[in-house]
Amino acid sequence: MKYLMITVSMLISFSTQARTIDTLINVGKYNLHFTVITGKGTPILFESGGGNIGAIWGNIAIPVAEVTGATVIMYDRAGLGKSGKDSTDTSIENEIKGLETALGKLGYQNDIMLVSHSLGGFYNTIYTSRHPNKIKAIAFIDVNLPCFFTEEHFKKMNASQNFRNTVDAVKKNPLPNSIPVIDIVSENTLFEGTPDAERWKACHHDFVAASTNRKELIAYRTGHYVFLQNSQLVINSIVTMYANYVEPSRKAIILEKGYAQALNADNENRKKLMNYWHSEDDLNEWGYSFYQKNEMEKAVEVFKLNVILHPESANVYDSLADAYLKSGNKELAIKNFQKALELDPQMKSAKKALEQLLK
Repeated sequence: MKYLMITVSMLISFSTQARTIDTLINVGKYNLHFTVITGKGTPILFESGGGNIGAIWGNIAIPVAEVTGATVIMYDRAGLGKSGKDSTDTSIENEIKGLETALGKLGYQNDIMLVSHSLGGFYNTIYTSRHPNKIKAIAFIDVNLPCFFTEEHFKKMNASQNFRNTVDAVKKNPLPNSIPVIDIVSENTLFEGTPDAERWKACHHDFVAASTNRKELIAYRTGHYVFLQNSQLVINSIVTMYANYVEPSRKAIILEKGYAQALNADNENRKKLMNYWHSEDDLNEWGYSFYQKNEMEKAVEVFKLNVILHPESANVYDSLADAYLKSGNKELAIKNFQKALELDPQMKSAKKALEQLLK
């Protein structure tokens, strides 16, 4: 229960900076409990895994809200935490209808981004299939996918009829291929040491391969609860999805805030975490956003990080040399242009710059 205690304290401290709403919403035969960190723009809804309440997302939701400026919504699914449930209809379809009612009453029934873990992936899938034009993007975190659950597996897990019905419902309401998805998969699955481990990973691989709008990310050295074991990886992934697909007009601002937030990690962890998520192009884009604003100290730091993460790329040394040159450090500019040419002797930009510097 340690993570829940941490979550509560984080919510309390965060409430001094943004308005946090804790409320019960009547959805007909029962109430759903919501915690909402209010913001602007497209909201982000967090869907928990089986048996988990919404507060489990606190260490992720709070920094995501701070970086994106978005409204962040967490809730206890029917029958969990402070939420009630409909004892006459426990189907996933009925739960989704309750969620739709609650979001409507809260005023967040239109465009939205979804984040889910484990069993929550089923809920996100059905919700999206019912509202394909209202979902901007999705971040899946080691979620259940219907392709994994075969009749053989049902028998092995002694699955209830309700769970079987849930899987059937998801299969009948597949996720539209048009929705951008980042699919984060733990390196160490729930089924390590069994054939099911590879089947879980293969299922996720096939899911991503089915659409060009989907990207797979392996969360190395993590188990099923990726967002507790490597929170920065998940925060970065959500922020990137939000910046690229939800609020592209604010991309530079969001990414700059995201980078600043990531810098709070210690140096060694930052290198590892950034390597999981940031592509060379992403970091180069960030670096040049500082370069264009003449914030050269920040630009140099971003380009240096890119060199650490991508030491075999000529382009990262060329970019770092550009930043050093604009900063007035001719010696380091020459050194990095030379390194770029060592890696790529045909690199015209580095060759031209170096010729001018050595005249």
